[in-house]
Amino acid sequence: MSASSVIPADADLPGSGWLAIDDGLSSPGGDGPGTVLDCVGPEFPDDAVVASATSPHFLRPPAALVHGVGVEFADEDAAARAEQILAARPYAECLGRAVAADLVDGADAGTVDAELLGVEVTETAVGHRAQFTGGSERGVRPVILDVVCVRVGASVGVLWCGDTPQPFPPDDRGHLVARLHTR
Repeated sequence: MSASSVIPADADLPGSGWLAIDDGLSSPGGDGPGTVLDCVGPEFPDDAVVASATSPHFLRPPAALVHGVGVEFADEDAAARAEQILAARPYAECLGRAVAADLVDGADAGTVDAELLGVEVTETAVGHRAQFTGGSERGVRPVILDVVCVRVGASVGVLWCGDTPQPFPPDDRGHLVARLHTR
């Protein structure tokens, strides 16, 4: 399995109305997507990374988001070690803070007028949920990000499904995860 086999593509998305707002990326070797590798810590088997890939950021109005990052490892043992790290609470906490910081950075750049009010991470049946609250002149709004780890063979993907003010629909998330497991 390749790194791109554990990230969402257009055909994997539930329902209709999805827009890809950017292009995904692929790279050979351990210079993979910063969002994954910045949050993993020293125990992550980065010396066994063969390739990495990111999906586009898929949006479905009014506020649903799907994005994924995949990493292919030299063997299944390295992938299993990586999965333990990527499926753990500290990783979800770091990812939640990184996504929330992107919101604040957008505000600093003048593209979004928002202020981060808090980040909370809870365990779910399929991974972790990072919830943060942003405030703007239009009011306070929770952003809910479900973080799910998917491993197929020697490849591991991290999928995040976000929405506001309600969580991403569980059936839609289940559809997406099932599609990735059956490739």
